[in-house]
Amino acid sequence: MNKTQRTLLVIYIPITLLIIILHNFCPEQKMVLYFKYVIMISLFLWAITMKKEIQEQKIMSLSFLFLVFADFFLVFVNTIDFWNKDFSTFGAAGFLISYICLIVAYQKNFKIGKQEILAALPILSIFIYVIISLRPYITGFMLLGALIFMMVLCYMTWTSICTIFRGYFTLKSAWIIAVSGSLMFICDIGVAFSKFKPIYSGIHVLWLTNIIWATYIPGWTLLAVIISEKNINENVRRLTSDGCKCNNKKWGDMCNKSRKTIL
Repeated sequence: MNKTQRTLLVIYIPITLLIIILHNFCPEQKMVLYFKYVIMISLFLWAITMKKEIQEQKIMSLSFLFLVFADFFLVFVNTIDFWNKDFSTFGAAGFLISYICLIVAYQKNFKIGKQEILAALPILSIFIYVIISLRPYITGFMLLGALIFMMVLCYMTWTSICTIFRGYFTLKSAWIIAVSGSLMFICDIGVAFSKFKPIYSGIHVLWLTNIIWATYIPGWTLLAVIISEKNINENVRRLTSDGCKCNNKKWGDMCNKSRKTIL
């Protein structure tokens, strides 16, 4: 783990704990909402300023732009008194595009085998449970939007876990990606219940809010950790650590020249 990654974890994990504490004592205070939004903006700035080793990291960084857009409508607008309308649809659209960006970034070496099918089973089970639980409370256009969002969320989570089996990312990076995607999944399931389930919506449920924020910031922080990873790609890692193994002299010289450039 490099210095940037350690700094990210040292800063944002304690911040997560602080937000949970603030939520328990002054959940709807404007200063708390400002604080939340500033945190996500700072993560976005981290993501776009980090040096990227591969194209997929640039695509991951793009997801933070739509994250900030989404949080503007889900968090920041609640600090503006004269904006008393529900802008959650715009927020959901922002997260939807963010997850599509992540899907594109995680799709390398796509395949479906036994491991991928097994990884899909718990996600599919949770998807079915959520739809059955919330279906009576969602109708019309909102139902269609919720189904699309859930399918994209589930697919993003599944493909993030499947990076472990595909061999494009290093195993360490793939595990971090999988944990990041899973935390985002848990967070959004919590948000869905807090918004649509009558016993949770309209009131401040501490334990549910704590789960949402305990998974939200760490999930995106881990994504920033991946963006700052130097040896994220398995082929690049082998090249930088082992050198070229080509038998052909011409290709060997080209590979070793590339290796020196990377190093």
